[in-house]
Amino acid sequence: MENFMQKEKNVKLKKFYILLGMLLILLIPIGFLSNIINERSAYKEEAVNAVQLSWANEQVINAPELMLGTNVENEYKPFKLNNYNAEIKISTEIRKKGVFKIPVYTANVFLKGTFKNNFGNLKNSKILFQYLVTDARGFVEQPKVKLLNKDYVSEESNKILKFLDIPNNEIPFEVSYKIRGINQINAVPAGITNSIKISGNWQNPSFVGNFLPTDKQINKNGFDAEWNIPAISLTELKSPTLGVQLLMPVDNYRMSTRAVKYAFLFLALTFLAYFIFEITSKKETPIHQLQYLMMGAAMLIFYLLLTSMSEFVSFCGSYIISALMTITLMSLYTFFVITHKQNIRFTIFISVIMALLYLFLYVLLALQDFSLILGSFGLFLIISLVMYATRNIEWYKDN
Repeated sequence: MENFMQKEKNVKLKKFYILLGMLLILLIPIGFLSNIINERSAYKEEAVNAVQLSWANEQVINAPELMLGTNVENEYKPFKLNNYNAEIKISTEIRKKGVFKIPVYTANVFLKGTFKNNFGNLKNSKILFQYLVTDARGFVEQPKVKLLNKDYVSEESNKILKFLDIPNNEIPFEVSYKIRGINQINAVPAGITNSIKISGNWQNPSFVGNFLPTDKQINKNGFDAEWNIPAISLTELKSPTLGVQLLMPVDNYRMSTRAVKYAFLFLALTFLAYFIFEITSKKETPIHQLQYLMMGAAMLIFYLLLTSMSEFVSFCGSYIISALMTITLMSLYTFFVITHKQNIRFTIFISVIMALLYLFLYVLLALQDFSLILGSFGLFLIISLVMYATRNIEWYKDN
């Protein structure tokens, strides 16, 4: 009798160690899954670069500059930008490159303000006026410039070089143009007072840069944002910027990468459920280690299905389909192969457990800010249930 109990104990521990070894082996395909997702994400970056080549890069709308030429060639002294107002209205659209979707925009830019003249009355002076952007390829039409209430056209570049009479007071200017860009648009505040407005028809804007909007509205029709920035806020910033990033509703590759991080935990909990069933079942129902490996492989395919389908349908839709396919496969395998059609209750049990696990994972992915605390309480509940389920197992039996 003692030898029998010792043998039974050794079988349980041996099986546990075998399962632990198989879980470690399955870390290898989990690494492969991570590499596949990273490769797809890299392909998306290549698609973005391809669109940039034919459209334009992310644009930074710099504040106009007015400079006075000196007696030294190519040397200029700047006029101080006083009041600066910028109004940027963007119209967005989705460009497709293969299976990838890239948001692009066309922006109507209107810049207005005044410069301070600290040089006194100037007669027939060399004046350089320029309005720089990140990628001049994005200009859709010739910009219109009004300086000292006179209209000018810069035909070959975004600079105007003229010999002008400058009065000893404020120098007004206006600039308007249409420009293309991709993913993000920024503006640079550079005046003593700055009022910058950016609006568009994109429903998922992310406000970036050194300043958040002082006022914003986001609805199903788009967004409106306004920044009011005094010069004192710019004193400690070398290159102050503000702007809007056009976020896609869900970054499927980022979500898939986060999901794969939970793959080992899912495997461990599922294997543990089968292991507990195996050692607590009244009927001997041994599960071969190769069967554990096949079930582990089926669960890992879930992440491949999730990544591939999310390139064509929404992440939520692809997650539901992938989870249902995996749960169905595991349930059928459990009923027909593991229990040999003898234990429908365990099949239902394992289906419910897996459904709860996938629901738990989706909640963690969706609620990123609360994922740590939810994950902590979830794991505490899981380990509590495991301890309760194994409360009557005699791991060691004293004489």
